[in-house]
Amino acid sequence: MDNQCQIAIEKLDKNNFQVWKFRIMNFLMGKGYWEFGTGDEKKPLLPENPIQQQIQANKTWHEKIRKILYWLFLIVSMIVHIQDAKSSKQAWDTLVKMYNTNTQACKM
Repeated sequence: MDNQCQIAIEKLDKNNFQVWKFRIMNFLMGKGYWEFGTGDEKKPLLPENPIQQQIQANKTWHEKIRKILYWLFLIVSMIVHIQDAKSSKQAWDTLVKMYNTNTQACKM
C-alpha cells in the first residue's frame, strides 16, 4: 500500500498560510514531488510512435501530478479556489497568489 497519502498538515485557511506553505513544501520535497508541483518537472513528450518506456514515463508524470492535486484537496479548507485546476502547478500558483496577497494585506 502507498503510505505516501498520509499527511499530518493542518488544513490551509486564511490565518495559517506561511506555516502551511512551509510544511507542504517540505512534505513535497521529502516525497520527491516538489518539481512536479512547481512545474519544473516537465511533462514527457510522446512522439508519434512512442516506445513503452516513453509511455510509462508519461503515465508516471500524470500520476504524480494527480497525487499532488489529491494531497492539496485534502489540506485546503476552501477547495473551491482550486477545484478546476488542471495541474498541481496551477493549483499551487492559485493558492500562493490568493493567500500571499491576503497575508500581506493583513500585515499592513
